[in-house]
Amino acid sequence: MNTALYVSGLCLLVFIAIGLASNRYFSKSAEGFYLGDRDFGPIPTALSVGASDSSGWVFTGAVGFAYAYGVSMMWICIGYTIGMFCNYIFVAPALRRYTRRTGATSIPHYFALRFPDEGKKLRAFASIVIVVFFVVYTAAQLTSAGKSFEAVVGWDYGRAVWAAAFISAFYTLLGGYRAVVWTDVVQGAVIIAVLFFAPLMFITYIGGWHAFWERAYLLDPRLLTFASGLKGRDGAAFAFGLAAGGLGLLGQPHILQRFITARDDATLITSAVIGVAWVLIQTSGSTLLGVICRVMMPAVPDPEFAFPLLVVRSLDPLAAGIVLAAVFSAILSTLDSLIVLVAQTVQLDIIEGVFGRKLPERSAALAGRAVVAAVGVFGAFIALQHQRIVFWFVLYAFAVMGASFAPPLVLSLFCRWITGRGVLCGMAAGAAVTIAWYNTPPLKGFMYELFPAFIASAAVTAAVSLFSRAPEDAKRHIELTKR
Repeated sequence: MNTALYVSGLCLLVFIAIGLASNRYFSKSAEGFYLGDRDFGPIPTALSVGASDSSGWVFTGAVGFAYAYGVSMMWICIGYTIGMFCNYIFVAPALRRYTRRTGATSIPHYFALRFPDEGKKLRAFASIVIVVFFVVYTAAQLTSAGKSFEAVVGWDYGRAVWAAAFISAFYTLLGGYRAVVWTDVVQGAVIIAVLFFAPLMFITYIGGWHAFWERAYLLDPRLLTFASGLKGRDGAAFAFGLAAGGLGLLGQPHILQRFITARDDATLITSAVIGVAWVLIQTSGSTLLGVICRVMMPAVPDPEFAFPLLVVRSLDPLAAGIVLAAVFSAILSTLDSLIVLVAQTVQLDIIEGVFGRKLPERSAALAGRAVVAAVGVFGAFIALQHQRIVFWFVLYAFAVMGASFAPPLVLSLFCRWITGRGVLCGMAAGAAVTIAWYNTPPLKGFMYELFPAFIASAAVTAAVSLFSRAPEDAKRHIELTKR
């Protein structure tokens, strides 16, 4: 186990070294610290999108879900593949052009510039949603880190949470957004390699594909059904709710930020190919690993411990260290993205945008680093309160973001009649329906909250816009998304 820990520790040192190196390669300004000067090519863009979207959910929450519910998790694969394709082909180019031409630095800033009549209200509300639920998202990643360290290394949960918070905040402090993207490239390569090769290795160990599926069926036939044994309306709602999660990709600020910082439209086209392939490997790999863990260890008390435990019990220390590094990479690649985006939101959108307190160039990056440290500490405190189920905890924060931002963003990019008042009401409706649905057990048990909240947000945005006066300069704004 010491060997595994040393290999993982070496990978963490590489991430810190990248942070040190990247500190030399961005302009010493707030935009340089938070956007990396907007010059990222296709590979950094695609791998950073994939890695920051993966999170600890991939090796803990998603594997744990497949452990319990089997191949039905592949509905997520279908929905996420379609969602990621639409993101790259439709949303990303229009958003990149608009933000590049107007100087918008974030999604809240985009809404403020797109609808100046409601600019401050939109920027304030969007910023509050990001800060609150990204801190929740951060806590989920730290919870995942704590569970993984505890299962594999035997560390105390609290000690593991603080270690993950310190490491991710430290290299983000050093190099800002550029450090996040560069580490995402390394982390993404490790994650996707393990998700591709680990299932093949374990299935070979079991005796091949036929033996694997046969053992899974004998253990529990529901593992091989498309709705985990549910039938009729309940089965359809279960499957559709998982597939509809792909809609949320259209409104995730940490993913959309990668489109804002892409170099050009050609970058996004190449990135789309890599991004769709990433989703297919990620979701199918997590599904297979979950079923593999169920076959090889059918009585794990907490399914989200399953993959780390399988690694410890089945692999030699060197291989276990590499796989463990992938688990920590998935956690840190999202954690650093969340931390730097919350810091950007606090400084550029709330302090400077809403309150009008412009910070001097020299002190702006220092203020950003202070917020980065604060977010890491605050997220760790939340993670220490309760060891929640990572899968549903991540999907809850994901749903709030997707329902709040995706419909207003897509409609505002492509429909000139959308108004600021409609967008503000749509964002509020998306957040409110998600929270209410999630906290109503009969509704939550029936369907994942993202889809009904997404529909509510889209309907309210469109309806309020139709009954409110469109700004006179809407045509100019929408033309900024064209070539």
